[in-house]
Amino acid sequence: MKIAGVVLAGGQSSRYGQPKMFELFAGQPLYKNSLIALQHSRLEPLIIATNASLQKKFAEEHTQMIIEKQPHQGPLSALQNIMTNFPDNEWFFVVASDMPYMNADFVQTMLTYIDDRYDAIVPKQDSRLQPLAALYRRTALPIANLLIQQNKRSMKALLDQVRVCYVEFEEENSTFININTQLDWAQTVKKESNYE
Repeated sequence: MKIAGVVLAGGQSSRYGQPKMFELFAGQPLYKNSLIALQHSRLEPLIIATNASLQKKFAEEHTQMIIEKQPHQGPLSALQNIMTNFPDNEWFFVVASDMPYMNADFVQTMLTYIDDRYDAIVPKQDSRLQPLAALYRRTALPIANLLIQQNKRSMKALLDQVRVCYVEFEEENSTFININTQLDWAQTVKKESNYE
């Protein structure tokens, strides 16, 4: 069974004001935390999904780039594009590029839930879903195609129509912290410096 590792790195970062995935965290660009977590689990291929304006800023070896035909259409459109362009993979482990605490242990835990009964495996903290740190199976592609034709672009719309295994994580688990604003970033950097 072929499982691809995907880093979603094509967002506008509109609330942040500049491409946040290139901010340095623990000495390396933020997106690398997600990429390294996937690399440790030997997922193949490793894919960075981005747009043409950001493509040249990535200098990754052993990683395939997929460029959005229409930029800034959201993660569901990116997932559909990836599944369409990588027909040999059955599962896709999708991780956002703005998660400083993404880690290999989390990836390994999620992989243990792969089962033919499901089209998606999604972490859940209390009632909060984490669809951008989740596994999606090729069987979800027809629904994704249909939703995009209907101009429905939310990941929740997809999850409402496919068979999902929800994996419970503790509310205080920091794996799912993501950076949306400059304030988020300042608080994360401050917290990290307190640990050093």
